[in-house]
Amino acid sequence: MGRLLKFKGLGKKLAVTLVATATIGMASNQASARTYIVNGLASAVPFIGYGMNNLGKKIPGSKVFSYITSIEGNNIIKPNILKDIQARYARNPNEPINLIGISYGANMVSDIASKLAAKGIPVNYLGIIEGTSLKAIKANVRKADNFICTGPECTKRRIGKASGNTVTKIGQFTYKDGHIDLGNNKAVHSKIISGIR
Repeated sequence: MGRLLKFKGLGKKLAVTLVATATIGMASNQASARTYIVNGLASAVPFIGYGMNNLGKKIPGSKVFSYITSIEGNNIIKPNILKDIQARYARNPNEPINLIGISYGANMVSDIASKLAAKGIPVNYLGIIEGTSLKAIKANVRKADNFICTGPECTKRRIGKASGNTVTKIGQFTYKDGHIDLGNNKAVHSKIISGIR
């Protein structure tokens, strides 16, 4: 689904297209979702965001978020995910929450997990694919996997635990693949699917 949003900034209107394959609260079948998959920058372009869209098809009830710029990511997607998780946690604190992101989306989900720690909300699984600016993993995360690639465009950034975190299990995986293609890597998808269970 697409939504045209207008932002005022720098004295003129900036029109951007937000394409979210799932928008929080829009359809009744989304009520059982607990896995949030956040694509990277420019992921609303089909030849960029295809990997996480394909992963979303393999995880029943997941919500996949795609966008063009960090404006949508920081001002719409991240706050809506946080709001949705908090509401779900208030209704059922035993429901597992899974966060998966690639590239800029990985940065967002690591930040979301950190913000959830401050609110005492646990995260069952955190999947980080080729993030660039990652938060240290706090003890509210049960398991985190970090997927990096070896291509020249790859970030190769590794995740780490926050000081005092002796709880989180972290897996580090390296693949001979490219930054965008890693999101559609079948082995990565398999590890993520087994990680959220």
